[in-house]
Amino acid sequence: MSDLIDRRAALDAITDELMPSTPLSAVIRVKNRLKELPSAQPEQRYTEEELRVFAHGISLSLLSKRSAQHWRYDEDTATEIEFLERLYEKVGADMRGEQDK
Repeated sequence: MSDLIDRRAALDAITDELMPSTPLSAVIRVKNRLKELPSAQPEQRYTEEELRVFAHGISLSLLSKRSAQHWRYDEDTATEIEFLERLYEKVGADMRGEQDK
């Protein structure tokens, strides 16, 4: 379970809990400072569509290289296949919203 809260929820909570005697200028200062806080949610580098296109391109490259490897083994191609397999897994993790470890 995450202890992160939405910025909007924080603003609403503070507004709801303020005492009637709290000066308006203090309320505005607090709200403005909260708005300046960075988002608790990480920014996504690529859109879902871009990630799907990346995954598709990687899978096509893997298919081609594995086919070539089937007919004639090559050490460089084997290294490329390993790289593409790792890359495909990373893109898949991004699509699932998993964080790098």
